[in-house]
Amino acid sequence: MAKAIPGRELLLLLCGVNHWLEEEPSVYSVSQGKSLFILYRNVAFHIDDFWELFALSMANIDKTWSICALGTAQNQETVRLLSQEKDGSLSLIQQSLSGKSTSSLETLCFQVDCPDQETSDPLYSLLTSINWRVGLAALDWKDADFLRQQKLFIGPDPGGFYCYGGTESDGSFGDCLLSLNFMQKIALWNAFLKDGFEPIEFEWLAEEIAEDTLSNRMEWELALYQVMEQLHFRLINQEKAFELFDASGRRLYFGADGRKAAAWSLLKILFPLNYQ
Repeated sequence: MAKAIPGRELLLLLCGVNHWLEEEPSVYSVSQGKSLFILYRNVAFHIDDFWELFALSMANIDKTWSICALGTAQNQETVRLLSQEKDGSLSLIQQSLSGKSTSSLETLCFQVDCPDQETSDPLYSLLTSINWRVGLAALDWKDADFLRQQKLFIGPDPGGFYCYGGTESDGSFGDCLLSLNFMQKIALWNAFLKDGFEPIEFEWLAEEIAEDTLSNRMEWELALYQVMEQLHFRLINQEKAFELFDASGRRLYFGADGRKAAAWSLLKILFPLNYQ
């Protein structure tokens, strides 16, 4: 078997497990540690089914990053599952303190041991940030090199406030917006209202609004109001005219027919019916 790219292989493995178990994992990392624990609670599975679906992926990952799967047997002891390639064939290993084999397990936890913290830190960021529904994560640009090394970098390059990672190289901008969490939306609005920065995410947002295809609109609105409150902005709305003042009392001017995507998006989020 050819040597796989472990980060990409791991993300594909987890997407497959999510679909199989109909669950999404919780991800943990010991402080300043190199090991990640990817935990699926309240699940049960047959080991033979697990091997059939995921043994090859685990063996590919294990060539670079040590990986095992842990579960709880009926007798309440922990069982460790390993898949390793030996002499061109797969070796499927089941380990426990008693040495007794079992056919099924409850709970599933993958333990991934990275070679260094420079690998484990961005991997942890990826797995804790990802929106599993679309298979994308929005990350800080400090993690871009890791995404490129693991063949997970989607873009944009340049112009994005965040960089985006996932297994699909042609992820849409709509999916990129879906990958943003509430705090990341707050950071985007803050970048615009406080610093005047208009990253490409606002162009995506404006297009989604214009096409009436924006998901999680309420979250964008709540994030906007949160930033306005933090910055002590004051909004006065009278019929089809409004005034927005910053903390110093200076009035900010936005035109609904303007070409600035961030300003246009702000108006459409605040006043969806006023500016049709």
